[in-house]
Amino acid sequence: MIKTFSVFKNNIFVKRILSIRNSIISYSFASVLDLITILMISSIFDRISEINIISDAYFYIFLTILLIIFRTAFVFLLRRISFNIIFKKKFHKEKIIVEQYIENKSKNSSDKNDLNLFKEKLVNSSNLAAVNFDIPVASIISELIFATGGIIILLRIFGLKLFLFNLPVFFILIIFSKFVSRKLNTLGKSILQYTEKRLNAIDNVSILAIELSAMADSGNLVNYFEKVNQPFNKILSKQIITSNMMQIYTESASFIIILISLITLISGISSTSLANSATSLAVLSRMVPSFTRSISFITQLQFGVPSVVRLSQMKK
Repeated sequence: MIKTFSVFKNNIFVKRILSIRNSIISYSFASVLDLITILMISSIFDRISEINIISDAYFYIFLTILLIIFRTAFVFLLRRISFNIIFKKKFHKEKIIVEQYIENKSKNSSDKNDLNLFKEKLVNSSNLAAVNFDIPVASIISELIFATGGIIILLRIFGLKLFLFNLPVFFILIIFSKFVSRKLNTLGKSILQYTEKRLNAIDNVSILAIELSAMADSGNLVNYFEKVNQPFNKILSKQIITSNMMQIYTESASFIIILISLITLISGISSTSLANSATSLAVLSRMVPSFTRSISFITQLQFGVPSVVRLSQMKK
């Protein structure tokens, strides 16, 4: 048991996640604030639905608008803090990469610490790890917190019926996201390899450019660079297309889930009050995209995994 825990604790991905725990906490608190806001507005809806004279409802309408403004400002602030923490960590790691390169260079280091690997880590791995691993991890945990809270609220209103009606959509989405995740992981490994080759090609072009310019013969050098640059750009294009494909499918799934939920409300399959109906729509409008975004972020995470592995090879 202790050995298993030790292996888990020393896992490079767990270490990476723990290193951005303050960012995760800040991002997650934004979701908690969302849930609290929805519950408070729900109680206001209950009171408004019981008021017969519209003039008596003005105070509650004003209070609802005030809560929405408060929620918007604080969620923005918390997410801004979260992203700032991630990029401060990125800046610190890049400083370490530079320090280690200089130190290893003075000690006549081996080929594994050569110029191309140094530039690849600094230019590519550090960026991809922050954008495609750190931010998705913080987002996934935050979104799943809201999705869990939203499910609990909806179960109180509808029971298990709504969950069972939407279950097939979630299964299809999860199966599809697994396929996309594998593809993005493969593309992530390829982009690291070609980035290193591309940096090497750029160096060679810069060295030979002056000589070939004087000879007015740039054709061979351009062809040499294109042999590396073309597959590099193709991989980037595939990554963007694959990520967008997942986003489109998750959006479509969101529409289907909301449609099923609306049919449940309109048909009276789950008898509920007007206030509860409004609350359920508020939860659904935030929860369904939250759940589908989580799946999309999980697929994006796979693209950042190879970069985290590469950076983990650094000495601490």
